[in-house]
Amino acid sequence: MTDSDKLRTMLANERTMLAYIRTALSAWIFGLAAIKLFAENFFIVCLGWVIAIGGAFILLWGILESRRRHRGIHQPK
Repeated sequence: MTDSDKLRTMLANERTMLAYIRTALSAWIFGLAAIKLFAENFFIVCLGWVIAIGGAFILLWGILESRRRHRGIHQPK
C-alpha cells in the first residue's frame, strides 16, 4: 500500500467515525426529545428511551469499529 493509499484509507476511516458520532448524537437527541415532549404517552416515552440507548450503542460500536480498522490500516504486510 503506497503512502497516498494509506492516507486516503485513514481519512475515509475518520469520515466514517464522524458519521457514527453524528448518527449516535442524532439518535440520542431524538430519543431525549421524544421523552421530554411526549411525557404523557407511555409508549413514546419507552420508544424514546430505546432510541436514546440505541444512540449510545451506535457510538460504542462506531468507536470499536474505527479502532479495529485503524489497527488494520497500520499493520505491516
